[in-house]
Amino acid sequence: MVHSLIDGRMTGIEPARGGFTIHYLDPLGHICPYLHRRCYGVCQLLLDIFAKFRRKNADIHFLFQASLLGENLVKINSAIYLSVKGMIVDIPMEISKLINIQRLVLDDNHIERLPVNLGKLQSLKVMTLDGNRITSLPDELGQLVRLERLSILGNMLTCLPETIGSLRNLVLLNVSNNKLKSLPESIGSCYSLEELQANDNLIGELPASICNLIHLKSLCLNNNNIGQIPANLLKDCKALQNISLHNNPISMDQFQQMEGFEEFEARRRKKFDKQIDSNVMISSKGLNEGVDK
Repeated sequence: MVHSLIDGRMTGIEPARGGFTIHYLDPLGHICPYLHRRCYGVCQLLLDIFAKFRRKNADIHFLFQASLLGENLVKINSAIYLSVKGMIVDIPMEISKLINIQRLVLDDNHIERLPVNLGKLQSLKVMTLDGNRITSLPDELGQLVRLERLSILGNMLTCLPETIGSLRNLVLLNVSNNKLKSLPESIGSCYSLEELQANDNLIGELPASICNLIHLKSLCLNNNNIGQIPANLLKDCKALQNISLHNNPISMDQFQQMEGFEEFEARRRKKFDKQIDSNVMISSKGLNEGVDK
């Protein structure tokens, strides 16, 4: 008989005396170990990946969904979260077998490249790779069609693949603090994008296709080499509420003379008026126009 007491609930795996312990959340939200129960399903795959990372002395966390079948049998249905933090240089190819994983966090490692089979993680919605040594992204990144949030802050990227335009569900893209000289024309095909952060790069100009991002609300490009932005940006990006271009060669006069500036300014002020009404603390920079005088 199948017991539904913990069916579908979040569970986790962590180091314990050189081995591992599997946990689940009971109906009251308490963390309980699966003791004296035999596990099957994708459990062995998780343990194989766990062992490879563990040899690097990394801090590892899994979350997965499980069902309790009978008194002493646990079925591991699907891993949905993986976090690894330590001195990892290479990502095991086996990670592509976690086809149901939704969140992958690999911040603050020494990763230099991503495996080309990463594109098989078709359920992935969130991927963060901040603080690594990645110089390029594989074209297969474009296969992650369910990806909603991608952060590669603080790496060594010199360019982004054109296939990034296939990420039609992407809402947030953070590529700040890299070595990017430009953004690909295909960025304009990320139609769901609401927030684009590319501060602290070497970007000289923006592709005209960025005007296609009709859902874009925030565009942050501080500390680059941008002397002008596409003429129709403020007019076409009708959801844009915040643009930040501090420490770029563009002038306030150029910005204010753009078509659509008055409408943009009205949206910007309305946004911050709401924040003030809600007692939201904002910095002094939050109220300026986003461009140096």
